[in-house]
Amino acid sequence: MYSFILFPISLLATAVLAAYNPTCSNNVVTYWGQNSWGGAHLDDPDHWEKPLASYCDDSTFDVINISFLTNFNLSGLPVLNHAFHCETTYNYTNTLHCPDIGKDIKKCQANGKKVVLSLGGGNIYTYGLGSSADGQAFADTIWNMFLGGTHKYRPYDDAVLDGIDLDIESGEHTGYPAFINQLRSHFSGASKEYIISAAPQCVYPDANLGSTLSSAWIDNNYVQFYNNPCNLANMDNKWNFDYTSWDKLAKSNANPNSKVYVGLPAGSGAAGNGYLDLGTLKNGLNQLYTSYQSTFGGIMLWDASWYTNNQEYVKGLSDWVKSNMKCGAAPEPTSTPPATETVLYPTN
Repeated sequence: MYSFILFPISLLATAVLAAYNPTCSNNVVTYWGQNSWGGAHLDDPDHWEKPLASYCDDSTFDVINISFLTNFNLSGLPVLNHAFHCETTYNYTNTLHCPDIGKDIKKCQANGKKVVLSLGGGNIYTYGLGSSADGQAFADTIWNMFLGGTHKYRPYDDAVLDGIDLDIESGEHTGYPAFINQLRSHFSGASKEYIISAAPQCVYPDANLGSTLSSAWIDNNYVQFYNNPCNLANMDNKWNFDYTSWDKLAKSNANPNSKVYVGLPAGSGAAGNGYLDLGTLKNGLNQLYTSYQSTFGGIMLWDASWYTNNQEYVKGLSDWVKSNMKCGAAPEPTSTPPATETVLYPTN
């Protein structure tokens, strides 16, 4: 996925507008925090990506992935990049401190949204897990700084995110299965369910996540059907388009509810290819849903900044998915069995 670094930003959640359901086929996911529209429109800041809570006041999105944690910095504290949304760091560190984003996370969660931290990104960032030991140690750090643990430096203060997404497009990758297993060991004592997702390229198997997706617990596969020949425009070309392999991968996962999401650009400039008119796109999605209903989870849109600038398209697509794809029974436990959890947040 492409991201753009820009330089220096409420809605009160009063009712649950939409609820993510892991057994549904009509969930809609987006990524927030990179302002991809603004990267191509530097002279129009009024239309740049809005604060996180702005995308949580209607039913368009069910899951919002905050992008990105771009530098794992295994010997110290991880580094975040949220474009222009937050630039303040904790004293004597490179770790962002974003209390306003933390407040927005809680507002979104109060409106029934899941808010997940995405690791990686498509630019030249410094990340990778080269061993199981690295994966386990980094999982402890992520748990303590962003999820249900405790840490002196929590970027979003006492907001507890709903999971972790892997948008891994470079770096060493042998340690990610251990990373996921260690996270799930923390989840087993939690009072909330967490999401573990990944955003592989549509070329199968993914060069960076292939071994992880075939060996570790995955709730959602947000397959990027763009920026590659294997986009939906080539659905009828069996040499380019391959959805069946992703369906089989989900069915073989240790998670019996593992799903595949069709990743799409939310605007004509959001990706190098893969953007289709709504009529063509709806026809393609309906074919995939009909053929692969048991593993079809919904759609993923890159990225939230295009909602403001291509709203009729994005809202129309979301409404159509929610109306035409099936939603089953109440959610079943996925990554986390229910238990008790006490989250403490230190004041110093």
